[in-house]
Amino acid sequence: MVSALRAEETSQTSPKLDEGLVKGRLGVGPLVISRYSGSTSYQVWPVPLASLEFGDFAYIDYWQAGLYILSTKDRSLGLAIVAAPRLGYNSSDGDLLAGMMTRKTSLEMGLSVDYGSDRGGVSLAYLHDVTGASKGGVVRFTGLRRIEFGHGFGVEAFGEVECLSAKVTNYYYGVTSSEATASRPLYQPGSSVDLVAGLHFNYDFGRKSTILFGYEASILGPVAANSPIVQTKLNNLFYIGYGLRW
Repeated sequence: MVSALRAEETSQTSPKLDEGLVKGRLGVGPLVISRYSGSTSYQVWPVPLASLEFGDFAYIDYWQAGLYILSTKDRSLGLAIVAAPRLGYNSSDGDLLAGMMTRKTSLEMGLSVDYGSDRGGVSLAYLHDVTGASKGGVVRFTGLRRIEFGHGFGVEAFGEVECLSAKVTNYYYGVTSSEATASRPLYQPGSSVDLVAGLHFNYDFGRKSTILFGYEASILGPVAANSPIVQTKLNNLFYIGYGLRW
């Protein structure tokens, strides 16, 4: 299945290790990300980097985790409970945010239907904010392709269409009447369709060592991009780290 394949496939060209409950890679390293969605400034965080599969029932894939509740015998089709964060911001994160109320980081959870083969697949998911920040939902369609180049080097490429409900868009990109100024007008956007694409690389060496690095780009749809707090519709994410394989 799409998300679990990421951990499962990455071990195919590595030196064979003892089989166990956990398969995949776990590391740590710096993450470079926009200070908020639509910002031209960046921040750097040390983060765990995980692409792991736990038996046939759960996975952690970088910024998303899942727990399978139904699947076919060959695991080509399955239904999973999934969870992923959405980053917020505060008024100190940019000049355009001065005087605005804090937008909290939220945890979105929902269901994902995954269909895939050994080299990739597709996934359709609905997630809802369970932390009460935006109180909105997201529909996400993802396609994934895994390519192995040999000698421990591999890459997964993915593309994603993300449909944000009006509640999500308004919470993170809207400007309320109390926050409006002469240079920052009232803005109450509706639903938005964003695009996301990325490359996740691994280079395996030694018995268990690996280097993880990647790049993701997200393009805000016109509804979100037209917000008076948005500086750019293109958001970038970079990471690199050292880890171990299982």
